[in-house]
Amino acid sequence: MLTKKIVDLIEANALRLSEEIQERLLSHPSTQSYRNIDEQMLHDWIYDVCSRFSYWLEEDKDEGEVAQHYQNLGKDRFEQNFQLPEVISALYLTKRRLWEFIAASREVDSALNLNQIVEASFLLVRFFDHAVMHVTEGFEAMLKNTHGYEATLSNPERLAEAIEAKKEREKLIYEEPKLPTLCFTKGMIRRE
Repeated sequence: MLTKKIVDLIEANALRLSEEIQERLLSHPSTQSYRNIDEQMLHDWIYDVCSRFSYWLEEDKDEGEVAQHYQNLGKDRFEQNFQLPEVISALYLTKRRLWEFIAASREVDSALNLNQIVEASFLLVRFFDHAVMHVTEGFEAMLKNTHGYEATLSNPERLAEAIEAKKEREKLIYEEPKLPTLCFTKGMIRRE
């Protein structure tokens, strides 16, 4: 793996990175509910991602431990009365800090080449895209179990209805304004 050196760098700095990410989550306006959970539990979750980053990247994203872990995280956050956008924002802030670290690592270690940085960035984005998807699945499963709500995307009929409703709304947006036609006759303006 081209990125082994970068992944090793993330894992070697896991404690510092997890503290920085935790601080971001606790202070960012889009993740206010994170201020209500145990800080040690939050730190442990972030540290687990950073310290075992190579493991998480290599694990099967669809059927393995990563999928189960993030589906469970979505269920846990639902039970803790988090809003889904807050959970997604927390994942984004985590991804963002790791990406900043990867970008800055080239300045620290000139032996890293651009291909390693690009590959590591791609793997990071792919990993967190999967994490967001699995958290959302867990969150939606809890919505269905708790409230009988079925997400639009999991039911093809509801998806078709949602697409049709969106098209109807877009028609109103893109429809040409209907201006009155004017007729000029002998200095008078009248509407036709």
